[in-house]
Amino acid sequence: MDQWFVDKARKGEVYHAHNTTAGEVTVLSATCTGLVLENPFGSGKQLVVHSMAFVGSTLTTIREVGVAVSSLVSETLSTTVTAANIHNGRPTGTNNHKGVAKAYSVATLASTPVWLRPIGNARVTAADEGRNALEAVFDGTIIVSPGTYICLSALTTATTGLCSMTWAEEKEGLGI
Repeated sequence: MDQWFVDKARKGEVYHAHNTTAGEVTVLSATCTGLVLENPFGSGKQLVVHSMAFVGSTLTTIREVGVAVSSLVSETLSTTVTAANIHNGRPTGTNNHKGVAKAYSVATLASTPVWLRPIGNARVTAADEGRNALEAVFDGTIIVSPGTYICLSALTTATTGLCSMTWAEEKEGLGI
C-alpha cells in the first residue's frame, strides 16, 4: 500500500465500506444495488479511492463487474437508501468515526451511473466462482469529488455477491 494511505490510516482518515449480506449488483441503473460510495455536496472533502472489490456468491451466466461513476454533480445524490457498514481504518467498531462519506447497499441515484472500467469477469463454474475477489487497486488515482458518487456495477448481467471499498478523506485543495 502507498505510504500516503498508511499515514492517513494512522491519522484515522481511511475508511472501509461493505454490504452486510450478499446482494445483487445491478446493471448500470439509477436504481443501484451492490455498493455506492457517495461524497455529499458541500462536504469540503475529496474521497481518495484506494480499492474496490467484489466476490461472487451465486453461479449465473458469465458477467462483467466494474466501476461506475456519477454522470453529473448533484446536491441530492440519492434517495430511498439502505445504509452499508462503514469502518474506520483504525478499528473502532462499525459506523464509528465515519467521516463525511455515505455508503449504501441500495440507493435510488439522481442520475444513471456511467461505466468507468471493469475490475473483472465472474465465471460460471464452481471451480472459478468466488475463488478470488475481483479487485481493483487504484492507490488514489480515482477521486470522488463533493456531489458525486462511485459504485460497483455489472455491465451485461446482474450478479450477486459481496462488495467492498476502501478510501481516504482529504480536505479539498490540499494538493490532490
